[in-house]
Amino acid sequence: PALVAVLLHIPCARFLERRANYAPWVALSLFVHRLGFLAIVLLPFVTQRHLAELTVAVLVAIAIPAVLFSTGWSPLLSDTIPPRTRAGVLAWRSILSSGTIAPVLLIAGRWLDSAPFPANYQWMYGVAWLLSGGVGIYLVSRVRLRPKEDESAVAEAPHARVAWLASLRRAAAENPGFVRIVANTFLFNLGAWMVGPLYIIFYVRELGASDGWVGLVGMLAHVGVICGYSLWRRIIRRLGEGRTLLVSVPMVCIHPLLVALVPNLAFILFVEFLINVIAAGVNLSHGVLFLDLLPTGRKHSSTAIHSMVMNVGAFVCPLIGVALADRIGIVPTLFIGAAMRLAGASLFHLFPVKPVDVRPQVA
Repeated sequence: PALVAVLLHIPCARFLERRANYAPWVALSLFVHRLGFLAIVLLPFVTQRHLAELTVAVLVAIAIPAVLFSTGWSPLLSDTIPPRTRAGVLAWRSILSSGTIAPVLLIAGRWLDSAPFPANYQWMYGVAWLLSGGVGIYLVSRVRLRPKEDESAVAEAPHARVAWLASLRRAAAENPGFVRIVANTFLFNLGAWMVGPLYIIFYVRELGASDGWVGLVGMLAHVGVICGYSLWRRIIRRLGEGRTLLVSVPMVCIHPLLVALVPNLAFILFVEFLINVIAAGVNLSHGVLFLDLLPTGRKHSSTAIHSMVMNVGAFVCPLIGVALADRIGIVPTLFIGAAMRLAGASLFHLFPVKPVDVRPQVA
């Protein structure tokens, strides 16, 4: 999926920027993406041969509409949410989302342990598809753009490719803060991408975690998100997004370190809760700053460039992390990931993406 995203983000951006009203395409792409999960439900009824490979193929295929959705989603938020209310809206969106997901994960984990395979996964994917494919897509389809304020969609309509790239380079030169947030975020996430696949392997293969435990840890992670966004949205009111990012970004780097130092499933439940409380501060402040720094008139293109760069790291780094873990072990690799993440976090202090607010702008 990450490789698909690298290849398709730019074409998707050019497609959306030619639409005066791109919001319906965002909703449609989400609907097509969710259809893929229905396909996973139906696969065991169609064939039992190469089922694992076909499931992976479906997951890769639905990355195509997911790229179109992600390319349009950030500009849609930027165009519809006033700057002074962005922190509050993004926080409440994550709180409500996690408040819904947390109990579902707990129930799903216990269901997967108790019901026979593969029907347990089919029912889980089927119910999830009904809920997200119905209610979720309906709500996204209700988001409306104000036509005259949709600058990104009407800016510089059909151009030759050279002109399009030239205007994108000009937008980057005029918005150095956006260039810095892309570069800093990429380097900050290298360590996280590298060790990302190792957590579940470590928990299940080496520590003996069950599906029920995985569901429980997912629930606690989302409870941490709820608590974190409730806390950090108040902190942002006092400190502003810039200061909040600088405070929270080094703290989130302890995740792989704590897992490596205390490889105990009970302790890891606490770690996953704690790290999601902290990560909410990074995600909220970073998300608001990212929307603020999107270049006017090139929001889709800039979102695509950001996502493409991130997906290069998301594609390459897990391969490096797994290969390294095979050679030196998971725990030493987690230590390396923590060190890389901390080094990346220091870039936000050395090269700030935006001058730190003297007075917070968030209401």
